[in-house]
Amino acid sequence: MYNDGIQCTPKSVSNAIIRKTGRQFLTIACFPAYNTDMRSSTANTGIVDIALESGLLILQNGGETYRAEETMTSIASSLGFCDSSAFVTPTVVMLSIRDQEGKSRTRLQRVSSRTINLGKIARVNELSRRLARKSTCLAIPAFKLAPLASAMLSRIARSPSHAPQWVILATAFASFCFSLLFHGSMTEALIAFVIGALMRFALFALSPLVLSSFIQAMVGGAIISLLASCGVALGLIQSSGNVSIAVLMSLVPGVAIVNAIRDIIAGDLVAGSARVLEAFVIAAGLSIGAALGLFLFPVPVGYASAILARPERLSAFALAFGATASFAYFFHITRYDLLWASLSGALGWLVYLWAAESSLSPISGFFAGALFVGLTAEFFAFFFKKPATVYIVPGIIPFVPGGGMYETMLFAVQGDIAAASVTGFNTLSAAASIAVGIALASSLSRLLSRLGKLVSPLRHLRHF
Repeated sequence: MYNDGIQCTPKSVSNAIIRKTGRQFLTIACFPAYNTDMRSSTANTGIVDIALESGLLILQNGGETYRAEETMTSIASSLGFCDSSAFVTPTVVMLSIRDQEGKSRTRLQRVSSRTINLGKIARVNELSRRLARKSTCLAIPAFKLAPLASAMLSRIARSPSHAPQWVILATAFASFCFSLLFHGSMTEALIAFVIGALMRFALFALSPLVLSSFIQAMVGGAIISLLASCGVALGLIQSSGNVSIAVLMSLVPGVAIVNAIRDIIAGDLVAGSARVLEAFVIAAGLSIGAALGLFLFPVPVGYASAILARPERLSAFALAFGATASFAYFFHITRYDLLWASLSGALGWLVYLWAAESSLSPISGFFAGALFVGLTAEFFAFFFKKPATVYIVPGIIPFVPGGGMYETMLFAVQGDIAAASVTGFNTLSAAASIAVGIALASSLSRLLSRLGKLVSPLRHLRHF
């Protein structure tokens, strides 16, 4: 983890825990005094708060509800309370434990604000793993682990986000890459770069208003549509389709889609359904915002679809890698994980191109690409001991049918109901194919994990 240089003094510190990591020694000190008697009411209350804070951090930063529940119960167990129960919805976190005296203690916290910070989710997940290992393998008492967990969670919560100017630049670069990836010209890509930067700057400027995700999507969609239409009016580009779609990709609800699928696969139907509705609301906001620009600057009736894919494999790989890396950056993924997430997304895009050309159906391409990203993400998650979401969310972004949403709204504004219906159906089919691909990969991963747990005890029987 990280060393903040905190010094410990004998009077203010109840315990100092020194552990050795792969690179350095870390001293954690200045912990609050915890009663060494685990039957203490104060100690029990503190442990409930620690476990609840872990779930709250996961949910606030874009994690799945089932992951928040599993992390809370795992940390509570590591701190000496195996009898615990967690219940999480997208807006509420609740934890209940039963102590040695049979008394139940419950905490409930409403989630008032949410963002996307996959780096914090990975660090909470790592903390949960290390606490479990220390409590079982090293047999460290819970009263020593509790202050360690409290200090680390506080440090994770206080870790700073990226500076706004770098997030603006990452959004602009992602828009640039998507424009070229969707077979746009260099002029269109440069216009997308500028519009992407302006759109993200405007959203940062409006952030003190604490707008809902629907309003943010609607404002972002309106800015993109208006600026792209202005580019057409000024004669800079011939059509707004490629530029609008490229920049809209920065606002598609990729996290909500992935979390909805993984929550449903985990059996949490209530949270999964809520996530699906959240993704639909964000997509509706983007469509309504985009419609504003289309009303003010009507597109000619002879509009040619801008949903195209660059066929050259090498350039497509490089552009998909750059776009995925940009998303991974402003999702706060570490530099090391950013490389693997970007590689998964770029290779997945090549699989999409191959499958779409082989079957003559983009739907097959979406399914194959999403399945590949899901499988590689699960492999990376197992190998690097990180949540699979860290790799799936950025890797799946190039597949999200933002272009289909835009053109469905475009044809509806033009009054071409038949074309809007066909495009809308194709968009929903693409989204369903992506969902099935991710769901299949997640299901296979969970099946293999359960088989591994069943086989592991059998191996120990050989020694008897």
